Amino acid sequence: MYTMFAAGDGAAVAKSAMETVIAAMTDVFTLSGTVVTEITKQPILLFCLAAGLVPVGIGIFARLKNAARG
Repeated sequence: MYTMFAAGDGAAVAKSAMETVIAAMTDVFTLSGTVVTEITKQPILLFCLAAGLVPVGIGIFARLKNAARG
């Protein structure tokens, strides 16, 4: 679980840690893609997703409108 740095082997440990992080990021993006695909297959879940994003869009539009006014 914890990586121990040995004397003179820091570069190898750092490389291994970076490979682990990249592999984990790949897994997260794959999982996210799978979740989005499954949500878009189901009309009810897609409606709930869209309904949750509407207030975000309204908030962004309101901020842009206020910023344009100065």
